[in-house]
Amino acid sequence: MKKLFPLLLVGLGVAFVIGGIYAVYRGFDARDEVQQELIAQDITTPEDASIPNARVDDVATARSMADIIAVHAEESTGGLTYAEMGRYMTADGDPAGTDDESEAVIGADDRPVSNPMRNVAFQASALRTSLFSSVMALELSTLVVGIGVLLVGLGIAIGGVGIALEALVVPSLAHKLHVDAPVVATS
Repeated sequence: MKKLFPLLLVGLGVAFVIGGIYAVYRGFDARDEVQQELIAQDITTPEDASIPNARVDDVATARSMADIIAVHAEESTGGLTYAEMGRYMTADGDPAGTDDESEAVIGADDRPVSNPMRNVAFQASALRTSLFSSVMALELSTLVVGIGVLLVGLGIAIGGVGIALEALVVPSLAHKLHVDAPVVATS
């Protein structure tokens, strides 16, 4: 049993190192995938964004684009959100609209006309959600890489303790690894 426990520690250390390397690989892979998808969308921040005229391909530019979409949507809708707006357009053009069909503008097809500002709010919300999903994915990939690095370090530490314990049990191994116990002179 004295020899088995240190070997189990070495095995556990190797497993942590392998798991850590895999986590680092998957973290970088996920980050690359999200960045490539953002690049494929060919989004450029407008001039009035916090990061103007920049390709959206990382956390900072995605946040900047999401923030400016919110500003533009607020300007268009008078600060109202999708949930605060009625389904139908009113004759006075109020962005709040109405849910009452009798107060709605009637179109050529004799049906109430949809509130176009509600569609603006919905599209802005959907775009912002997509951008913030990319931000979250990029941040999570960074977290996974960090956890992977910690797992590699933990694996090296646990494996090292296992090797040191094994060297204490097997003197020939201790000599090979240069971890011989110092000889203490007694008088």
